[in-house]
Amino acid sequence: MIKASERHISEITDYVNKNHGYDVPEVISIDSQLEKTYKTLYDLEMEVPLLSTMDLDMTNNGQLIFDMSMLESNDTKGTPPSKKDLLATQLAFVLPIGTIFFLLFCFLRTRWSVMYAPRSRLGRLAPKPLPNTFFGWIGPLLKIPESDVLNLVGLDAVVLLAFFKMSYKLFAFCGFFALIILSPIKIYNIFPFFGNDDGNNLFDGNSTDPQFPDDGPTESQGILVSYVVFTWVFSLATYYFTFYNYREFSEVRQRYYLHWKETLSARTVMVTVIPRSLQTDSALKEFYSNLNLGTVESAVVYRHVRKLRHAIEKRASCLRKLEEVYVEYLGNPCVDPNYNPDLAVHAFEQALNEDPSTANSKTAEVLDKVKAKRPTIRTGFLGLFGEKVDKIGYYTDSFIYYDQLLKRGRYGSFVSTSTGFVTFKDITSAQIAAQILIRPEPFQCNTELAPEPRDVFWYNLNIRKREMLVRDFVVNICIVFLVFFWTGPISFFASLLSLSSLKKVFPWLAELADKNEFLKNFIQGTLPPLAVVSFNALLPIIMQFLSKLQGIHSRSMIEYSTFSKYFFFLLFNVLLVFTIAGTFFNALEDIINDIPGIPLTLAKNLPRVAPFFINYVIQGIGLFPSRIVMIKEIALAYFMRVIFANTPRDFAEGSTPPLVDYGQELAPIVLVFILVLVYSSLTPIILLFGTIYFFFGYICFKYLLLYVYFHPYESSGLSWPKIFRRIMIGVYIFQLLMIGYMSLRKSFHLAVIIMPLIVITGVYTYFVNGAYDKSSRFIPLESIREDQKKLSDDRIDVRSRPSSQGSGKKVVTIDAPKGSSASISNNNENDNNVKESSPRDVLEDDLYHADPDLYTDYIQPPMTLYKGVLNTGMRNYLSPSLVGVLPWLWLPVKRTKQDDENTYGGMIRRLLGMNKSQQKISQSEQTVSASIEHDRQIQQAADARMNAAIEVAENVNDAELSGSFSGHGTADTSEPVTEQFMEEPEQMITSSEEPSTSTAINQIAFPIKKSRLRKMTDKLGIIAGKNFS
Repeated sequence: MIKASERHISEITDYVNKNHGYDVPEVISIDSQLEKTYKTLYDLEMEVPLLSTMDLDMTNNGQLIFDMSMLESNDTKGTPPSKKDLLATQLAFVLPIGTIFFLLFCFLRTRWSVMYAPRSRLGRLAPKPLPNTFFGWIGPLLKIPESDVLNLVGLDAVVLLAFFKMSYKLFAFCGFFALIILSPIKIYNIFPFFGNDDGNNLFDGNSTDPQFPDDGPTESQGILVSYVVFTWVFSLATYYFTFYNYREFSEVRQRYYLHWKETLSARTVMVTVIPRSLQTDSALKEFYSNLNLGTVESAVVYRHVRKLRHAIEKRASCLRKLEEVYVEYLGNPCVDPNYNPDLAVHAFEQALNEDPSTANSKTAEVLDKVKAKRPTIRTGFLGLFGEKVDKIGYYTDSFIYYDQLLKRGRYGSFVSTSTGFVTFKDITSAQIAAQILIRPEPFQCNTELAPEPRDVFWYNLNIRKREMLVRDFVVNICIVFLVFFWTGPISFFASLLSLSSLKKVFPWLAELADKNEFLKNFIQGTLPPLAVVSFNALLPIIMQFLSKLQGIHSRSMIEYSTFSKYFFFLLFNVLLVFTIAGTFFNALEDIINDIPGIPLTLAKNLPRVAPFFINYVIQGIGLFPSRIVMIKEIALAYFMRVIFANTPRDFAEGSTPPLVDYGQELAPIVLVFILVLVYSSLTPIILLFGTIYFFFGYICFKYLLLYVYFHPYESSGLSWPKIFRRIMIGVYIFQLLMIGYMSLRKSFHLAVIIMPLIVITGVYTYFVNGAYDKSSRFIPLESIREDQKKLSDDRIDVRSRPSSQGSGKKVVTIDAPKGSSASISNNNENDNNVKESSPRDVLEDDLYHADPDLYTDYIQPPMTLYKGVLNTGMRNYLSPSLVGVLPWLWLPVKRTKQDDENTYGGMIRRLLGMNKSQQKISQSEQTVSASIEHDRQIQQAADARMNAAIEVAENVNDAELSGSFSGHGTADTSEPVTEQFMEEPEQMITSSEEPSTSTAINQIAFPIKKSRLRKMTDKLGIIAGKNFS
């Protein structure tokens, strides 16, 4: 409702007739009591733009209340909802659903640990147990330091949480000043009772008219000045917070990397485009040895193993069928008291090593006492015709064929590729080799730091450089085509903001919306953001496929490539296209014909599409509870465990912690950051919702990363530089659109005041990248030297300690991240025993040892990194096809009848496993003591790992470091740079050798006195910093 004096009735009528082609509403009400007719600021901001060209004289009496909301629509049968109604509808839709999901999670968290706390069931490196109370888990979760996340999950997880923490601190800081300064100015500008007697606002200098008659409100010069001031304030705050986060990240990553500098991946470089003369292990090792970079420990050239990989996949397929037949024979679980699965598996493995043809008969002898009938199968077409034979023997013979074929194939010779790995004795040599030019020929022997073995995407290592260039070009063309192809559907959903457009497509729905106010609000306020989010859910899968097709060599870089592609798509289609098409869909053809005018069009439409993006952020807040409930994972577990699972392997894979893909997670989160930043000045309320969004996201992802998600490889936090660059893109967009906004209001002098920010952003980005980009990818040699000096002193201390009593054999165990650990013998006698080891022996130190349930005992990890090869033992740079740990026979688990009777029945039992109705996963009264014990174990493990690393560095010979391989398994030889124990955060960040906070900030020339700057930075540093501690 807009209030105007009676003398403007004719002006309003003429304006409506001229611009909209229909008469003014018949009902015009006069209210002499001004305070009863005032509407809220939120409503006025929606309706004032409609009278943008009219200089209305507000008086204290005789107010005209004129319904102008119909001017935004051609629908004369009803009025579209205001911003307030759209916001209320969105909150009414999101809050109940989010609350229900949150309460559901609190209820299920302690009752379904297989799904909601799988990492707490791991053998080692499990997080602290949380209280069993309904809401009592939130406080302890927030108190868990990021150092624990670093130790238990890895630096990639800490970087994501630090981004959430930095974001909600930044938007809370900006929102505070917007609340106490900017909001009162906007209220002062809009409400007439703050004006002078002549009706002019006290802030009015020269009232600015927009370039177009219906592009926004007639805003006073004062409020435009406030926009400019806060554009500067919010930009500078973004610089400050991102600088602190980058600086802290660089410090933590260097210490994180140095702590495990003796590991294989820290000392290894990946070499691509190797010339034919160097495509052997010995030639490549000799070449790098002659470069005088340091001692070369080993070199491996990747081989073409496509046929061998096919045999591995066929072997795994036959093994699964054999396990299904045993379930058909014995049942799962098997309750026969004469059943002994361990003895049967031992007989099967012994027969494979001695005489494979007797594997079925020897296993049958062990299982002969079981009271069950062995299944049969016909060998003819589709199992319907032919001779009837023993089904177990039939599939055993198929498995033995591929198993023996694979054993012979692993000792064969294979054609070399142009990709290899060179391992140096010292991390310094690897750091130098990765930063210099190796050969004068272009592209040849391109050297970079190697990803850890689990991170290598082995399927792409045989792609040549020329093929990669072609793939890269084709993929980029597909991305551009995909982005523009997706514009049509996104624009269609955006057009749903207008009921007049909806009438053309779904007239019955528009008629129903005219009769139902809530449905109308839902369609215009909630449906478009929900449709956009749902439609975009298909994109990450497509982007990930294209990234793999591109030929990238590591899984983490595939994730970050997916992040780049997905972010570009969201930025273009959600922010830019929707801003244009949201209210000008019918004029989209004219906009395309006037490409140079698109920036002005974007700036002009900013206030109009603000409700959509506010609803977009609110909807993201509501999705976090549904995210932590893990509906998608529950659906997958339902299909895996209830419908498809039969064997223990099937049930174990159905209960495996879900893998987190940072590439798919980061893009929508960074987009929300940019949306909040872009609208921070024009619509300050979005800062409130942005703060809530990132705070809730921090809680949600902290729980999921600590207790649910599993990430088998680590990039050591390389996502932050990519996030930083995209934040700077958002800052550019924010500043450019504010310049365009001021230009549209003919306040060119204010636009000129904002323009220096573009230059400052460029200088700031250049400065920060120059200061920290390289240090975030490489380790300074001086830091390595100082760390080696400290390590040398520690070695002297270790040698001076008395040797422990016991046997002469000494075994050093290094816990591997994500669940694997390396068990390396320092006694040469054990080297001879490697070939005799069972595949099961390799897994004794593996991480994923969950508690057995009714249907599986989790004795083998899944096969998700490489088809047909278990996710263990990948701690060397030989192909998993040649040395990977192969799965072995997994017979049904043995349970007693009492175990079977004491569990839930039917579908719930298959989902929950051994979760009994009278037994809880953890006891709340033991939480405190368990937490204390957990802290003690972490400290002891940290000391043990350091001592183990020292001893391994001194005693393990070259043959052990290279690894010994045979048969089904490998000797674990090194540890990836993941989940490593660090110093306390205070020690990491406040080292005396690092520049102080005020010293670092003084490198940016703020025009403030040094003493005041020090006090200010010390106070703001508490807010902006410590995101990693």
